[in-house]
Amino acid sequence: MHGLDLTLLGLVVSRIADEKLARGDSPLPSTPSSPISRLQEWRAAHPVEFQNRRTEGMRNSQAVRENLQRLHREKKAEWKASARRNPKLCATEQHIAAKEWTVVSPVGIRYTFRNLKKWVRENENLFDAADVEWKSSMGRPNQEWCKAFQGIARLRPGNSKLLAEWQGWRWAPAVQAALPMAA
Repeated sequence: MHGLDLTLLGLVVSRIADEKLARGDSPLPSTPSSPISRLQEWRAAHPVEFQNRRTEGMRNSQAVRENLQRLHREKKAEWKASARRNPKLCATEQHIAAKEWTVVSPVGIRYTFRNLKKWVRENENLFDAADVEWKSSMGRPNQEWCKAFQGIARLRPGNSKLLAEWQGWRWAPAVQAALPMAA
C-alpha cells in the first residue's frame, strides 16, 4: 500500500512541475545560486546591521583612508584658488569677518571704514613704522597681525581686552543723524 501512495504523490508532483514549465516558471523552488545572491538576500533582511558593518569596515580600511587623502591632496589647490577668487575671503570690505569701524586719530581726524586689517595696510603712514611690522602667528600664516592692528582692535566696544585709547587713537561712536524736533 505504501508503494501506491508514493506513486500517486509522484504523479501529482510531476503534474505540478509540468504546469509550471508550461507557464515558464521554474519547476523547483528557487534557491540562491551564488554567494552574491545570498549576500543580497541577507542585506535585504538585515539593513541596519549591514549599514553598521559597512561603515565600520570603511573606518578601518587603509585603502579607503589612502584614497580620501589622495582626493584631498588633488582638490586642495583647486579649493585654495576658489577661495582666492571669493571676495568674502579676501582683504576686501566684503570679508566675512569685516566690521564697521569709526576711530579718531591722535590729531582728531575721524576715520570710518570697514575691515580693520585692510585699512591699516592701506594707511600705514598714519602709524609709527615699528607698529606696522606685520607678523604671522605660528602655524597660521594667514593670520598676520601688527601692533597697530591689535591696538585699534582693542578700542572696539565689546572687546574682552578693551582699551580706552591706544597711542592717542580712540573709538568714536557712529554719528547718528539728528532727528527733527517736534514743535
